[in-house]
Amino acid sequence: MAVFATSGDYTDAVLQVVAAIPAGRVMTYGDVAWTFGRPGARAVGMVLRHHGGHLPWWRVIRAGGHPPTGLEAEARPHYDAEGTPLVPADTAAGYRIDLSRAAWAPAD
Repeated sequence: MAVFATSGDYTDAVLQVVAAIPAGRVMTYGDVAWTFGRPGARAVGMVLRHHGGHLPWWRVIRAGGHPPTGLEAEARPHYDAEGTPLVPADTAAGYRIDLSRAAWAPAD
């Protein structure tokens, strides 16, 4: 478990984890944060918002399997193209990611 001294280190670590998530797999914001041994789902979201446009941002999702808020329509084609397991949901998006089949964790 790494401890990061500066926000730049944390940002770099978040971006590195997100870049490593394989196609068709996902991590929650909280799971990305706990990869470093500290909570911070919102911090992960802020890192992606400001620095993650070039990364597969759709592979980082909300708890419960919901796609990123406000980006549900943009994310759906990525999930379909990558074969990410989805299930119907009673939400505005009409779907969520099946975390039991799509969750991924980096190897230690």
